[in-house]
Amino acid sequence: MVKEGPMSVKIRAKRNRLYLDIYWKGSRIWETTGITITGNKLTDKEAWRLAEIVRARREQQIVAGEYDLQDIVAGKQGLVQYAEKLAAKQAKKNPLPKSLRYLAPFAENISIGAVNERWLEHYRQHLLEQPALSSATAQKYFSAVKFVLHEAVRDRIIIRDPTESVKGINVPEPETVHLTLSEIQKLALTPISGALGGEVRNAFLFACYTGLRISDLRGLKWGNIEREPGLSLTMRQQKTRALVTVPLSQSAWQIIDDKRLHHADESVFPHLATTNTSTNQYLVEWAKKAGIEKQLGWHVARRTFGTLALQNGGDLKTVSALLGHKKLTHTARYLKTDDETKKRVIDAIPAIELEHKPDIVPIGKASGGRRLIIHS
Repeated sequence: MVKEGPMSVKIRAKRNRLYLDIYWKGSRIWETTGITITGNKLTDKEAWRLAEIVRARREQQIVAGEYDLQDIVAGKQGLVQYAEKLAAKQAKKNPLPKSLRYLAPFAENISIGAVNERWLEHYRQHLLEQPALSSATAQKYFSAVKFVLHEAVRDRIIIRDPTESVKGINVPEPETVHLTLSEIQKLALTPISGALGGEVRNAFLFACYTGLRISDLRGLKWGNIEREPGLSLTMRQQKTRALVTVPLSQSAWQIIDDKRLHHADESVFPHLATTNTSTNQYLVEWAKKAGIEKQLGWHVARRTFGTLALQNGGDLKTVSALLGHKKLTHTARYLKTDDETKKRVIDAIPAIELEHKPDIVPIGKASGGRRLIIHS
C-alpha cells in the first residue's frame, strides 16, 4: 500500500455516490461531488470523468491556499456574488451594499477573472450617466467595486488588480458654508418661539463656539462641563468615539448658563435630547427671520467654529484637535479660509526693497542750502 503524502484528493464510491476523500495537514474529510453512479458502464464512465474534473479543481483550490498561488477555480465565480458576500459583512450605510443595485444589472454574469480595464471604464461611465446619482455618490459606488477587486487580489482569486490603471471619478470640491461673526450676531438677536425652538437657538449658537455635532449636543450633560481650573467641556464624540476637551469662552458659557445648579447626569439641552421632531425646520425659519440667505444646517455651526478658530490665530493642528479629527487632511478639506483672512496673511509678510534708493546728504549753509544726491 502506497503511503499518502501530506495532501491528497481522491475519488471514492459509496452507496452509489461519488465522494472526495481529502487528506490535508493530518486530517481527513469527505465531500460530496453530487454525482451518482447507476451500474451502467457507459453512464458510470461519464460520471467518473466528471468526478475527476471536480477532484482536480478541488485539489487546485487546496494547493492555491497552501502555496499562495492564484485560485483559478474561485476566479470563475461571479463578480456580483463575490461582492454580495463582502457587502454582507459591511454596515448598511457603507457604499458597497448600496451600490449593488447598480452593479448587479450591469455586471450580470461576468466572473471576477473576466473583469478588465475596459469593463471598469464602461461601468464608471454607466454610473456617471445615472440621473439619480450625484457625481459624489457615483465616485463612492465606483470605489466600492474597486474595493471588491482589491479584496479578490488579497484572497488570491486574481493575481493582478485591473483597477490600478483605471482613473477614478473626479468630484468637484463641494462649496462649504460658514457664518461670519456679524451673521452669528444677527441670529443671537433673533428669538425662536417655544421651548424646543429656544433650545435649538441656544444649541446652534453654542456649537458655533465649541464645534459640537448635533449628536454631541443631544448627549451633552452638565457633568461634561468643568469649571475648575477654567471653563471647559470634555466628552466622547458620538460619531468617532474620540475624547475631546474644548475650553469654553465667556460667550459660550453665557449661552448655556441659566444660573441654576444641575446634577451631572442632566442634559444641557433636555428638549433637544428627547425630541423626535426634525429641528432643521427651526433653523431654516430662524435664518429667514434673521435675514440670512445662507442655508442653515447643524454642520454649518461646526464648520463656523473651525473657520473662526483658524481666522483668529488657531493653527490647523490645534483646530483639528478641538474638532476631534484624527487626520489633519480631514480638517483642511472642509474648512475654508475667506478672502479677508488671505489678505491679512499676505499683508503681514514683511516688504523688501526692489531697488536702491539714493542717499541724500545736506551740503551745508555755504552752499545755499542745496543738497547733494549721492547714488550708491
